[in-house]
Amino acid sequence: MTRAALARVSAPLARRQADGGVRATDRENPETSAGGWSSPKVIDQPAAATATATLAIPLDGLTITAPPPEMLSQKNVESVTGIPARVFLDTIRAPGFPLLITKLGKLRLVQREAFVAYLRALASEPASRRASDADERTRVAAVLASAGLESVPCPRTGRASAPPAGTRRAKLPPK
Repeated sequence: MTRAALARVSAPLARRQADGGVRATDRENPETSAGGWSSPKVIDQPAAATATATLAIPLDGLTITAPPPEMLSQKNVESVTGIPARVFLDTIRAPGFPLLITKLGKLRLVQREAFVAYLRALASEPASRRASDADERTRVAAVLASAGLESVPCPRTGRASAPPAGTRRAKLPPK
């Protein structure tokens, strides 16, 4: 049904429902125009009635949004925060993670609001994290110095499996 046809059908229906289903007309003295057609005269009724109408809304015109979940897991964290599941799992498994983690099988759950607050705190304090890393290095150096040892810096080669420079691989003697 087109919109114009729907409007033609629903307008009289809405008027009938607004008048409570009864329309009073004055039929005692119908006035006839020169063409022979007459219109009934409507007697005013109180305006306490309500009108209802049916609207046709296309499905692509609706947007339904659900509230964000209360708990984040590796299954929904990317859709809610944009963080990949692997980064989420590495973050919550890191030593010193302050939030409560609920374990259900392989599923790891964290409260959404607390996790977002934790991420904001991490973003706002990167300098204090660098300072804590430097403090840890000085503590390690102090422990080594108390044992009469010193730390030797190793140059980075870019590969995790590459041996440090200056080391040789030993070969076993042939049998």
